[in-house]
Amino acid sequence: MKLKTKDMIYAGAFAALYVVAVLIVMMLVGTIPVIYIACPLLLGIFCGTIYLLSVLKVRKFGAALLMAVLFACIATGFDPIAFSVCIVSALIAEICMALGKYKSKKMYVISYVFFNFITASNFFRILVAKDAYIAGVRSMVGDDFADGMSRLVTPWWAWIMIVGFAVVGGIIGGLFGSKIVKKHFEKAGIV
Repeated sequence: MKLKTKDMIYAGAFAALYVVAVLIVMMLVGTIPVIYIACPLLLGIFCGTIYLLSVLKVRKFGAALLMAVLFACIATGFDPIAFSVCIVSALIAEICMALGKYKSKKMYVISYVFFNFITASNFFRILVAKDAYIAGVRSMVGDDFADGMSRLVTPWWAWIMIVGFAVVGGIIGGLFGSKIVKKHFEKAGIV
């Protein structure tokens, strides 16, 4: 099934809503390095309902990918590593939904767990070019934040924590979003 114009409008509107929600959360918590590292968890929980509304409304290949591309264009600065993480995460999410034939609530929740890795996409740049990443952070936000980030991402276990935050945020956000959608939006006939 191909996306029709109506589907792309829905997907685009929810993608824009998702990006606005991400920006709101980032403005509230993104100024403290310790909390910034936890953004995959916080964003996963906060944005799960928006993601599920989007993909449940469209129920075709492309809704999650469109959301990830819009997010990547705004949030990654077109960094090839971070952009690639967004696209790969969205494609895996799309495959999960397709495996559930766009009917399985369980597969929608699992798809969100993979999709939520887009919220950690900028951290993946640190694996390849930590010094360049910290220098960019230093020029944009300042020495204190850059030094705090450098200390937080230096230990080997920081990666387990970041990936864990993305997974746990995706699980909680997917389950919570699924309950919200069922309770409020399915009954209203929206999805």
